[in-house]
Amino acid sequence: MYRIVTEEKNVEGIKAALAAFDLDFTLFRGIGSWRGKEERSVAVELDRVSRETVEDVARRIKAMNDQEAILLQEFPTKTDIV
Repeated sequence: MYRIVTEEKNVEGIKAALAAFDLDFTLFRGIGSWRGKEERSVAVELDRVSRETVEDVARRIKAMNDQEAILLQEFPTKTDIV
């Protein structure tokens, strides 16, 4: 499973980017900080997708929102659909 964490801006654009890659996702809103400054953030969780695709999505979100950096996390997990 992968998680992209980024500033909460242009959320509709983020969702459109995910849709352009035909990805299923879960989006969480929260509070985070970047370099000591508190900000609203979103975390996007993706499963059953390649690391390459997630990196492409993360780069698109970063460029689209003109951000210096966004966080990409990878978690080992076993997923079943029931």
